[in-house]
Amino acid sequence: MALRLAIGIGHIARAVDPALYVEPEETIYWRPRPETGGPPFDAPRFRDLSRAEFTELIEDGKVFVVPEISKTWILKDWDCDFFQKDEEFKHAAMNHQYTSSGKEQKLGDDWQKDQTASGAKNATAPQVAPFYWGIKDVQFERRPGWTRKMLQRVAKSFQVPSFMDPTCQDDFASTPEFWFGSGSAGAKAHMVSRVRPEDSHVQATLSVQIAGTKRWRLMPLRRRRAPFLAMIYSDGQPYENPEGWAPLFDITLQPGDGLFFPPGMVHETKNVGDLCTSSVTFQFNQPYAARFYRSFFPRIRFTADIGESWALIREWARLGMSGDEKGKGDSYEKARQKKDLEKHFGWLDKDQNGLLTLPELAKALHSPSSGLAWHDSNRDGAVSLEEFQDGFAFWSAVTAEAVRSTPKEWRKFQLFGTIENLEDIPGHLSKKMRQASFQAEMNKSPKESGEL
Repeated sequence: MALRLAIGIGHIARAVDPALYVEPEETIYWRPRPETGGPPFDAPRFRDLSRAEFTELIEDGKVFVVPEISKTWILKDWDCDFFQKDEEFKHAAMNHQYTSSGKEQKLGDDWQKDQTASGAKNATAPQVAPFYWGIKDVQFERRPGWTRKMLQRVAKSFQVPSFMDPTCQDDFASTPEFWFGSGSAGAKAHMVSRVRPEDSHVQATLSVQIAGTKRWRLMPLRRRRAPFLAMIYSDGQPYENPEGWAPLFDITLQPGDGLFFPPGMVHETKNVGDLCTSSVTFQFNQPYAARFYRSFFPRIRFTADIGESWALIREWARLGMSGDEKGKGDSYEKARQKKDLEKHFGWLDKDQNGLLTLPELAKALHSPSSGLAWHDSNRDGAVSLEEFQDGFAFWSAVTAEAVRSTPKEWRKFQLFGTIENLEDIPGHLSKKMRQASFQAEMNKSPKESGEL
């Protein structure tokens, strides 16, 4: 497939015992083209994607730009002046990020020249605080000036591209958030936001530049030698972590450009030029980045910032099979030899041909395409019993290691029934957990952590 060759072949290593598994090397996995030099990379740009090509890119967790994605959208003309003067929107409150009070201003206020400091502790980071209008949250909370009609109006202002699944229309309609700023305003590097805890997206993200020019820098969540139950990628934290801030991508977006990136990407933005910039961001569920999750599962299961994905992955890895309700996992060999696997496989295999296809997986999964992508290591469009055994055992062993490597007093936070609320861990305990995990990493050699 020509597209695949252009961006680097997606990688799912044959599942082996996690004690021997080595995650893909980041610069190879995300290198836009074989001949591309070293990072930071610009993102590849694709104008004529088929649905199959787009699906493969997203499931593999690739980063790419689609130019002129919004050329037929009503909101393509929604610059800062539009929001400030529009008779409906101008009454809505927006949040001034990173300010001491998180103060709100109306879209209709005089805010475009505001240069309040962001407090970023990095010379290359955005030094001016941006404005954020998360109108998607009108579905869950009441804010000054917000109405559901505003969200409905936004939903009518765009069209899901033809290369995407039509069901993404509902995702787009329920997840829009707008960003504004002038000068060097921008979002500090983060995966999860202190101001917006829901920002730990487990889906892929699309950000569309409406007006002005914006620079994006992206870094994948890093390889871990110890499990973390405390957040380490909140606003600005990546600049201060021992591993450092080393962006893998440096991308500049012009009006009309749409940037797609996977979950688990630490991201930073910064306006370029003096023009007030506006942009809109969406998340979507079809497809999930299931092959990316499989390839990098050790670091994902060891990183609390993306902990909301663990329940999804459990369902894909088990193909909906009951059991292990707490999610404790088991050793690779024990998990692979479980008799329940063959029984469950046979129950799913309606035509008894030894292969599970999407219609058969739909019998047990909310997202059958994700279950397929997690297990289908040879990419033949079906899951064999051996692939199911491998994919299940890989998930089980990594999960068991995450639990085992966690201090006993905190292991309960690794189990279902507790992990759904990791962001609610008290600040003093979270700090203690974070320090303990970083110290454990320092004490663990690359050989011990499987970095061969």
